[in-house]
Amino acid sequence: MKFFIILFISVTLLLSSTEFEKAYLVYKSGDFWSSFKIFKSLAEDENDLDAAYILAYMYEHGEGCKVDNKESAKWYKISSKGYYNKEKDDSSRDINKEKRKLYESLKKPLDKETQKTLRQYTQSLYNIKAHEANYFLPISYRTNGQYSDTYGHKAQNTEIEFQFSIKYDFAANVFALDEIYTLAYTQLSFWQSYGESAYFRETNYNPEFFVTFPISEFNDAQLIRAVRLSYAHQSNGRGGEEERSWNYLSISTYFQYKFLFTELKLWQRISVTTDYNPKLIDYMGHGHIRFIVPYKKHVTKLLLRSNFSGENAVELNYSYPAFGRDDLFLYIKGFSGYGESLIDYDKHVNKIGFGFSISR
Repeated sequence: MKFFIILFISVTLLLSSTEFEKAYLVYKSGDFWSSFKIFKSLAEDENDLDAAYILAYMYEHGEGCKVDNKESAKWYKISSKGYYNKEKDDSSRDINKEKRKLYESLKKPLDKETQKTLRQYTQSLYNIKAHEANYFLPISYRTNGQYSDTYGHKAQNTEIEFQFSIKYDFAANVFALDEIYTLAYTQLSFWQSYGESAYFRETNYNPEFFVTFPISEFNDAQLIRAVRLSYAHQSNGRGGEEERSWNYLSISTYFQYKFLFTELKLWQRISVTTDYNPKLIDYMGHGHIRFIVPYKKHVTKLLLRSNFSGENAVELNYSYPAFGRDDLFLYIKGFSGYGESLIDYDKHVNKIGFGFSISR
């Protein structure tokens, strides 16, 4: 525990607000002249679209400068055009347009709060996003190793594997450190659908709470991009001797070198009163390192995990846009080692799967 407290304090001391947020705080304090200079520099030198919008507003209202409608129109145009160019290729734009059409077709009640509720209901305006990869592998083939018999069934080598993973960012910047507070949930299922009796061999549930600290001020030579502190639970939802579960605290550090992204994650298991799998951490180790390489339309991920006593794991994922779409990807997953599923964390398994993902 002391290790995580020291790391948390160190990270907190390293982080600071962005230049934009500093300028906005100066603006809110009423020092328009000083904030105008910073916003102007951000808009002109950094191409900051938010700064360009506020600069336009300040020119329009003469805050920190003389009223200049020509400059105001110029910066409003730069801001709006910049945001349009960023959003025009987003595949969700057409969906959002249709959602707005649905809302506009309704008869609006007079009460404003009821209108807001109706808009949320019809357009699902909530900050829910993909967390880990969401994928469906209709072919997931075990080349060697063994599975535990479940519900009296002998597991087949080929099964369907799929993962569902979402997160909800519910708060941000509470301590002016640019931090983001998130609830997340991931569910990984292994479906024995090709045997005489289709059944779920195993399902793992993984709720999390974490705080992410972006390193907002950096230069090209700096490698660290963000730090994340997390509390999580993972289990297979069973009881008795077949229960596999653990609680843990973790810290993740994210690095970038050119187009190579790296996540170093360390965790510490939290003890519980009844532990049906005390050796789980002996196979899961105390962390992993993951390399992510996006190149053109390709994304390749390599995860390595070891307890440094021979119980290792390697996972390799590859994705590529399917059928020319931006929201559907061909997905290949290879796994070799221990900890592929909680029920068989102590069994060595080699697998390869083929299918699709809807998030990377």
